Amino acid sequence: MITVKDILLQTGVIVALVLKTTKRTLFVNAVTAERVKWIAQIRHNVSILCSLCNQWILHRTQEKTPELQREIERMRNEVRLQLNPKDIDDVAIEHLLTQLPSWTNPVTPEMYRIIENDLIQATQRMLKREWDKVKDEAVHGDLR
Repeated sequence: MITVKDILLQTGVIVALVLKTTKRTLFVNAVTAERVKWIAQIRHNVSILCSLCNQWILHRTQEKTPELQREIERMRNEVRLQLNPKDIDDVAIEHLLTQLPSWTNPVTPEMYRIIENDLIQATQRMLKREWDKVKDEAVHGDLR
């Protein structure tokens, strides 16, 4: 015979399992949403940085050079702060950032095109890897 106590116990176990699953799902969804925002932001920042460097290389004027250099440095630092210093691929991107043109690192247009291409390709690989993580999280609920 099933007693009220047994029903309450079974109900409690079921509620606990549902709450645990819901909490985990909410956590995974929050992390996934933040990862998607981060992917969009890093893509935007690298794009802006490359555009600023293009201006530096091709269209720099004496009166705009200091402001342009400040913007390049600001964007370079923002991208660096979005990278993981313990990830080998992110460290490679950070190294490419140090090669971008500046007052202390004069770069020819030909050299810049190579650096820009390498930076974009490395960023694309990183973004693809992160997007694959988002898809895995959405399908399996496992965070990597």
